[in-house]
Amino acid sequence: MLTGPTAPQIVAIVHDRIRAMLADRFGEDRSFSGSDRLNETLGLTSLDLAELVVTLEDRFGVDPFAKLVPITDVQTVDDLARAYQIGLSSQASPPLAPDAGFEAARQRGARRRIRPP
Repeated sequence: MLTGPTAPQIVAIVHDRIRAMLADRFGEDRSFSGSDRLNETLGLTSLDLAELVVTLEDRFGVDPFAKLVPITDVQTVDDLARAYQIGLSSQASPPLAPDAGFEAARQRGARRRIRPP
């Protein structure tokens, strides 16, 4: 069975991408922690954040901001890593099997609506 990255691996990947972006943007290696704010502390612009999200979406194959996590909730490095943890965990969850009783009732209702005149 294939499994996705673990929570620590997701954090490491997010940190690596941010570190690379900071080095590219500011020309130096800058240290940061998970509690650092992406905008205020690290100085990333909204365009930087959009680029970062696209890069991480390509890396992980999931967009947690489509339905699971409001992008406005992401303020810190840890928030960003957590969003991808949520996105990947929901992607790994199998779809729920329909309830047999509900499915039988649905089919009976469909047959009633299709009766010929």
